[in-house]
Amino acid sequence: MPQLPPSCPELPDFPPLFWNRVTERIPYWQNCFAQPDAPPVEAMRKTCIARIKTRLKRISKGGKNAGRSLFELSEFVACLTVIDSRN
Repeated sequence: MPQLPPSCPELPDFPPLFWNRVTERIPYWQNCFAQPDAPPVEAMRKTCIARIKTRLKRISKGGKNAGRSLFELSEFVACLTVIDSRN
């Protein structure tokens, strides 16, 4: 498991495919925040943390949307990783 940003909630042990997806999306978010019209960092940090917590709850419940939640979670973890690496 790669090093998580300090503000990221605790994540369970996810499969390597999840972490591969996080790694793939990091360049996208780096480019996004490098743009002059980038979204506000603090607002995005709060949004990412809230969405990560929501997706973790969905994953722990299981059901038919757990896989989708894992996919969405990778996006928010990648975004939060970039945000925390910038500060």
